[in-house]
Amino acid sequence: MALASSEVFRAELPKKTRKSGSKVRTGCLTCKIRRIKCDEKRPSCSRCASTGRKCDGYAQDAGGFQFKVAVFQQLSGHRPRLPMLSGLGENVQYLEFYHRCAQPTLSSRFDNEFWSRISLQLAQQEPAVRHALIALGYLHKTESGNLKDARSRFAAHAEHKTLLLHYNKAVRCLTDRMVEPSYTPEIGLVTCVLFICIEYMRGNWATAFMHLSNGLNIITAWRNKQLNGSSSASSSLRSPLGSMSSVSASGTMIEDKLVPIFIRSITAALIYGIPVEQVSDHLSVRYEIRPFATILEAQSSNHELRNLSLVFIRDMGKKLFEGDIILPEDFRYQSYLLECHYSWILSVKNLERSNHLSKEDEVAASCLKVSYYSTYILVACATEARQMSYDQHLESFKAINQHAKTVIDSMQLAASSASLSASESSSSTLTSSPTPPPSANFTFELSVIPSLFFCANSCRCPITRREAISLLSLNPPREGLWDPRQTAIVAKRAVEIEESELDPVTGWPVERTRLYSVTIDGNMDRNGRFSARFTTGFHVDNFTWKLAERMGVEWLVL
Repeated sequence: MALASSEVFRAELPKKTRKSGSKVRTGCLTCKIRRIKCDEKRPSCSRCASTGRKCDGYAQDAGGFQFKVAVFQQLSGHRPRLPMLSGLGENVQYLEFYHRCAQPTLSSRFDNEFWSRISLQLAQQEPAVRHALIALGYLHKTESGNLKDARSRFAAHAEHKTLLLHYNKAVRCLTDRMVEPSYTPEIGLVTCVLFICIEYMRGNWATAFMHLSNGLNIITAWRNKQLNGSSSASSSLRSPLGSMSSVSASGTMIEDKLVPIFIRSITAALIYGIPVEQVSDHLSVRYEIRPFATILEAQSSNHELRNLSLVFIRDMGKKLFEGDIILPEDFRYQSYLLECHYSWILSVKNLERSNHLSKEDEVAASCLKVSYYSTYILVACATEARQMSYDQHLESFKAINQHAKTVIDSMQLAASSASLSASESSSSTLTSSPTPPPSANFTFELSVIPSLFFCANSCRCPITRREAISLLSLNPPREGLWDPRQTAIVAKRAVEIEESELDPVTGWPVERTRLYSVTIDGNMDRNGRFSARFTTGFHVDNFTWKLAERMGVEWLVL
């Protein structure tokens, strides 16, 4: 029987057929599900070990935060949902919503474990993570994902009482927790990621990147302690994650699961002009050229190279705008980065030839190639103010569209399959789990939107740039702060400006109407009004071209 989405689903326990013995409320979760007495041995009880079962450990009482098992799902064979909770009142529905609806949309090919396991597991014991997940679940349940809607509701604080209550509780709990001896860095890092996601959904870029900087500071401090050997004295501390029983294992989890999320988040900050290299050591290392055994290795390498490239692109753009001279060492570093890009794509192609990639990995490879071609073009043209240099990279622009279409088609197919499955489930006469309500059209990771926006603005081929705008108009999920509708609106206006005068032979914009850059202001009023800057250039003579001293600012509406 399908129930309303706002209800918490509780199953009636089977009637007792024998006299009950004394109840053991502190037994392991597995024995509680089986309704048998647990001997409570640690770390795994003998009851589970003797029957070959996996012992799921022991729930800890944390101020009324106790787990109640959804027996119905165990008996019916459905995929287990988040265990029922008490002590949170009606707000538990948002934690359930996060588990069932939000985390699958937030997860990418590379960070699924964080959203589906690590955050939920840590929430069992850490109030800061628990309240942050409730706030995030609330946003996903009540928001559309559209940036205009987010900014409108962000201005109306009264509509976000539940969000602000749990968000503020999460901040206070984390502050109190950090001074306790048992505090470990992963508590702060997991909470930081959740805070960043919350602020992304609210369209609040300034606070989001403040949380990112805090997380990078935690990583830097933790690494310094590792180098200084000061963590050895704490080797007896248990990690808050059940499967991570030592500081060494906890450190592995930080490096393998959490640091990559922050490395990818650095990209968004660099695009917004945030100087994150001042608080991170991830941008001071040289890129390692190496073959790839898996798509995961290619992904990690891609984002390291992307961040190094964005710093170079930003520094060269500043020099061009201020009229500084591009030095020989700048050109040498440009050549080095291009060589790294060439090595990366060669390694990916070798991986594709030597391994039979799954369909999921093929889509992930296309997503990485979208990023690759974008940064490659930008690095290649970073030292040239004239926009004609972009015309040499038409095939790479076409590749951006091709691989972006593969990714978006995959998203739409997955959404269609989920909708069909839900429809079949709701029409079934058999008892089944309720159809999940729709979640916000939003995802945490950058994927294709920034690259399609770049293609629409910098590729002057009329067909190719319009294809990029067409893909944005399909309304894929908002990626962090990047809204597809907003970028499509700005890109269309950029095309109008540039194509006001066309070359009679090629049909492409002439040099003097081409835009050096198109930037979107991160702020927006509650009516969806925002500004975009269209930077042009001018010719001093036949050989010199400089950026305009004034930038054209226009106000647009989402």
